Amino acid sequence: MLTICDIEMEASAPLPKGYPVNPRTLGDYLKQYRIDNGYTAFEVSLELEVYESTIHKWEGGDSKPTPKNKQKIIEFMGYNPMLTKTEYHEYIKK
Repeated sequence: MLTICDIEMEASAPLPKGYPVNPRTLGDYLKQYRIDNGYTAFEVSLELEVYESTIHKWEGGDSKPTPKNKQKIIEFMGYNPMLTKTEYHEYIKK
C-alpha cells in the first residue's frame, strides 16, 4: 500500500450555549470569564458571597450588581472589563 500524504485536521469545540461572544455588560463579562475558567454559577456565588440566582440574574441581564458587588466581581476576575482603553491606561499609570 502506498501512502500519498497524511492529513491532520483540527477544530475548536463549539462554544457553550449562551456563551456571550460579544459581551456588553458586566454580567456578560462575568459569564464569559466563568465559562472560560471552568467555574459554575454556584462556585462564583460562593466566591462573591451572593445567591446563585443573583449570578444568573446578572448574567441574564435581569439585574445589575451593586457598586459593592461590582468591586467583588472585578477583584474575582482580576481586571475591570468595563474600562475603556483610555481609562485602562490611566488606571495602570497609578
